[in-house]
Amino acid sequence: MASGFSPAQRFVLFQSLYQASQSGENNWDQVVALLSKGQQAAQRAKLDSVAAQFADGQRVMLEELREGGVFLEWELQFLQLGLAVGNLAKMYLRLAEHYRLMAEFQLSVKRHTRWPLVLVIAVAVILPAWAMSAGVTAGPYAGIAMVAGVLPLLLGFAFLRIAPRVPFLARGMTSLCYRLPGLGRALAQYQSYHYMNHLADCIAAGFSLPQSLKQSARRLPESPINRRFHKLAAEVEAGEQFSAALLRSDILNGVELPSVSKLGEAKQVPAQLGLAIHRVCEEQLTFWSGYLPWLLLGLLPYIVLLNALFLGR
Repeated sequence: MASGFSPAQRFVLFQSLYQASQSGENNWDQVVALLSKGQQAAQRAKLDSVAAQFADGQRVMLEELREGGVFLEWELQFLQLGLAVGNLAKMYLRLAEHYRLMAEFQLSVKRHTRWPLVLVIAVAVILPAWAMSAGVTAGPYAGIAMVAGVLPLLLGFAFLRIAPRVPFLARGMTSLCYRLPGLGRALAQYQSYHYMNHLADCIAAGFSLPQSLKQSARRLPESPINRRFHKLAAEVEAGEQFSAALLRSDILNGVELPSVSKLGEAKQVPAQLGLAIHRVCEEQLTFWSGYLPWLLLGLLPYIVLLNALFLGR
């Protein structure tokens, strides 16, 4: 996490940035909106040199954000999209929502981890102590069994603390999570949620559909499934109907689609789909935060086998 911030701290950061942008005393967002509208107007008028000047202004603002050292690279992708559509405040709010979900997930995992962790540690300590008191395992071997029993917990905790700070470990862990049954599907749905929100923002800002699809795919966090978003953009640009390509892309896999009457105008469809995906993501977050901690019980057979190896020594 950049600057050592926890998800809860980053939630406060982006929530504060959003509130500051809405205070009426900040002209930053007005400049962002003017640059975006100016670039789009110049592009419509086919004034390429003028459009390039507005784009240069957006790049200067992005470099100011990057040089501050506060934002992660993928957060800057979101902010760059906010500059392009002229609504940086909305990106602050979306990032705040992301970190709210992350903070809630962490708290829920910690709460559900308590009993599985106590059970595993208790078995790792009690079994060798019982074997030693019964005289079937010598004291030194019982001590080795205790240490070896809790060692996987210590190594796992250390790995989870270190991995996010080491790029190749973080990428490897992300790739592994996307390959796990169930969990990978939940992560893919969350990535699709970001994509649909980006698409809704681009269309609302007046971008063409092919341009919106390209921009939305380019501004996502890195993940193994991003190629499906780029493929969708390429298919629509090649002349395929958007709805048909979208349904075939697996982007909406596992999402209960709203009825046609609730989708409203065509421009509102991505936003409505984003809300539908968000509801699924909330449900998945609740499920996995309660389920994952109980996987710790998978260490119990290892602990029992370990103590069996020391019997009679």
